[in-house]
Amino acid sequence: MKESFHIDAKLAQVNGNPVGGKCLNIYLDPETNTRPFATAITQDGTGEIEWYSGDPDDNPSRKGVEPSGQKLEGFRTIRIAYEPTKELPGGCKAETTPVVNGSYEDIEVLVRSKVDILLKDHWARAEGYQDGDIVTGKVSILRDRLDVSVEGETVIFTFQYWNGTGYVTNNVEYSVTNEKGEANFSFVYSGKEVPGETKGNELAVNGQWRVLVHFQESAFFQEEFLNSTPTIILGDIAASSDTNFWTFRVITVLGIVFSFALLIGAIMYRNYNERRRIEIIRGILTDSLMSLKASNDYIATIFDCYKQLVRFFRSRGAMKKVYETTREFEDAVNTMLGGITPPEDLDTLFSIFEEARYSDHEIGADQRDRAMEALQSIINHLSNSLGESMLNRTSSTESGLYGSVVKAGSFVDSEGQTRIAGIDDDDERDGFSL
Repeated sequence: MKESFHIDAKLAQVNGNPVGGKCLNIYLDPETNTRPFATAITQDGTGEIEWYSGDPDDNPSRKGVEPSGQKLEGFRTIRIAYEPTKELPGGCKAETTPVVNGSYEDIEVLVRSKVDILLKDHWARAEGYQDGDIVTGKVSILRDRLDVSVEGETVIFTFQYWNGTGYVTNNVEYSVTNEKGEANFSFVYSGKEVPGETKGNELAVNGQWRVLVHFQESAFFQEEFLNSTPTIILGDIAASSDTNFWTFRVITVLGIVFSFALLIGAIMYRNYNERRRIEIIRGILTDSLMSLKASNDYIATIFDCYKQLVRFFRSRGAMKKVYETTREFEDAVNTMLGGITPPEDLDTLFSIFEEARYSDHEIGADQRDRAMEALQSIINHLSNSLGESMLNRTSSTESGLYGSVVKAGSFVDSEGQTRIAGIDDDDERDGFSL
């Protein structure tokens, strides 16, 4: 399978005279493949062809024996045909005035496959085995050049020990490959003792053993050997007991646990940083919101809010360079907040800043109210992202120059009641403003 092949043929008349200069069609399994896969021209004087699938002049595709549908190994039909009246894609052209009748010749050939033997489960141990340990191994049988598994074929495992001068066969085990092309073996490791031998009569030097793998020849597959297999050795008993806990399985489990711990720690640290970043931004915006309520200098408050945002985002990588515009900085803020706040609120806030910075008209209560609404909306979304609920601090839209009435010396007592220092409940006066 998949190998190159030769075809030697001769075209002659009934009387034996050769027919040269004629085109012949070459078929592989003509019953199913009605199109020829190659052509050849008979030689003048002899009528012979010498065609080779590996020659790019004879076979430009350089393909060998290919699978035919679902069919791999088995009997195939090769047909050499002189068809002067036929013209098929990939084949000879029809002759305008044929003088010789067409004919063909079929030959049955058996297609077999070579195989590769691959170690599936490696049975060598660096620390060695101890008497009574179970040695297990697995090999995979694949078709050569196709990497398709071989099912239902016999694999022979030969167990040999080293007697000091050479390897001696002790036992043989047969296994049949499964649907994945796998065959396995197992045996009890006896160290220096050789099973079946008189105790002390024959020993395995240093407890050295090996397992040879032989793929048995069959009708459709060629045999294959794997002699360069891992060596099985006797381990150090003391070293084995000392390192009993630190087995490969324990190390693997500890490695997985440590990896999960690192992953969880990294996620928690990232979440902490994200939460801290949002809390700082919320603090900046909350301070600006309260300043807008308490101060009459709206432009200074808006500028101060913008500068604090620039300073914070610059420290977090969203640099406000001298050549950046306000809108470029707004895009950077939107990117870092990751969709937590609506872009419309940020657009409103930065529009007010641009108006305060570049416009020549006064910034009054209307702009202040718009800024307060945008700030409050952003603060609410930031609080929601933190899993918190905050009281809405916005008041009804104010059109006057000054903010709401504020009582001097007011504080909240332990019962949650608002009081004014030095004034009892009986003589409290409402309506006092700064």
